[in-house]
Amino acid sequence: EPEEVAEDAAPETDAADDDVVVENNGRPAAAASAAAATEGEAEAVETTETTVTEEDARSSDEDFAETPDAAPAARNNDDDDRGGLSNFEKFALGAAGLVVLNELIGQNDEVVENTGDRVVVQRQDGSYYVLKDDDELLRRPGADVRTETFSDGSTRTTVTRDNGVQVVTVSAADGTVLRRTRLLPDGREVILFDDTVESRPVRLSDLPQPAQSREIAVDNDAELRAALEAERRADLDRTFTLGQVRNIEQVRELMPVINVDAINFETGSAAIRPEEAESLYALGRAMADFIAENPDELFLIEGHTDAVGNDALNLALSDRRAESVALALSEYFDVPPENMVVQGYGEEFLLVPTGDAERANRRAAVRRITPLLQTAAVR
Repeated sequence: EPEEVAEDAAPETDAADDDVVVENNGRPAAAASAAAATEGEAEAVETTETTVTEEDARSSDEDFAETPDAAPAARNNDDDDRGGLSNFEKFALGAAGLVVLNELIGQNDEVVENTGDRVVVQRQDGSYYVLKDDDELLRRPGADVRTETFSDGSTRTTVTRDNGVQVVTVSAADGTVLRRTRLLPDGREVILFDDTVESRPVRLSDLPQPAQSREIAVDNDAELRAALEAERRADLDRTFTLGQVRNIEQVRELMPVINVDAINFETGSAAIRPEEAESLYALGRAMADFIAENPDELFLIEGHTDAVGNDALNLALSDRRAESVALALSEYFDVPPENMVVQGYGEEFLLVPTGDAERANRRAAVRRITPLLQTAAVR
């Protein structure tokens, strides 16, 4: 039987098993449950409201640094009465609220890095995943943010801007973004994605072979637009959840990738200098134009590192690099932040296959993923 993958990609469990189905990328069921937040009449157990200031908002030139007092937590263990996780029990993941951290990770998972804005968790098989606040991009200066937390730990966050646009995001208890809509002043509702609906498993053998990839320069306007307009879905008779796009390489490869080669991060850094951000002009303009024409467009911003250093910290660093690129596209070129999702892949997909400190591997990439999504729509 061909390999089959459920909601998210799963780590290899048994090379001899040709039919592998793992729910939620090996994460606990809470990551897939946000029923309360999707019901308009559900009553929140806690509501907070705030206005974002310049000091509160993250910027693209802000560097990545591990929080000095952040230390790895002990393995989650039923015998320790939640012991060893006290430093993380009320970790501010935004969407996670006050839900105890060890209720959000698997029974045998272990927190191995806490960078202050991201928690890296290691599964029993040695693979990693990141807990973070997926709404960070939306918290721009001047925005009013209202967050409702529900009994299951899920949240509904409403960001209201001066121009009357509202962005409503539903997140699971662990901070994973599940549903995002934009309410326009003219009454239209733009559904960017919705992972709260039922999804089909992904059978890898049913996916078309991706076209041979080639490097697309971010300063070539014609190539950029051709890549963004391309749809490599062939005769594929299905769409995917955002989680499947983010976590299954073969699904992402159905759309062309634009390597942001104009920005190569310094070692250990996620900061983008203003002069580097200017090199994103053609990309930012093209993305903004696409979104102006079709408000439901969604772009995946991917972050990468070289193979030097700690695997877990590299994963967090790559995720922050993706966020920096998304922030730069918003700050300099007015690309709406809600139309972007960031995802770090650490050192998993090296552009140059080497274990050395290769500058070309410290990079970011962009894909237009709208054609892959099952729920992007305007109504």
